[in-house]
Amino acid sequence: MSKIIRNFIIAQVVTALIMFTYFKELTLLSYINSAFVVGGTIMFLGLVSFVFSTGFFDVFTVTMRKVITPKSRMEDVMSMRTPSEIFSAPVSPLLGSGALVLMVMGIALVIFYL
Repeated sequence: MSKIIRNFIIAQVVTALIMFTYFKELTLLSYINSAFVVGGTIMFLGLVSFVFSTGFFDVFTVTMRKVITPKSRMEDVMSMRTPSEIFSAPVSPLLGSGALVLMVMGIALVIFYL
């Protein structure tokens, strides 16, 4: 089973748990609201991981380390890893499963308004 499908199933379980614990009812509207929160959170985490993994903040991080650190500890600063090295996990499963959850939520929203 691919990671996207596995994450989608886990997201649906979390959506059902939110429906039963927060809304305390099983309706289409409560599913739409819960799926929006879960799918939006997954997409947000995937996009943040994507931005960090592309190296967007590397120059800023290295520059701030050089400015703030005293010259006696500059060797330690230069040996530190950049954010793009830390966030090196693949982000496509998060983005794919988040998009899939939001797409199912959109289909449910169209059904709700028909």
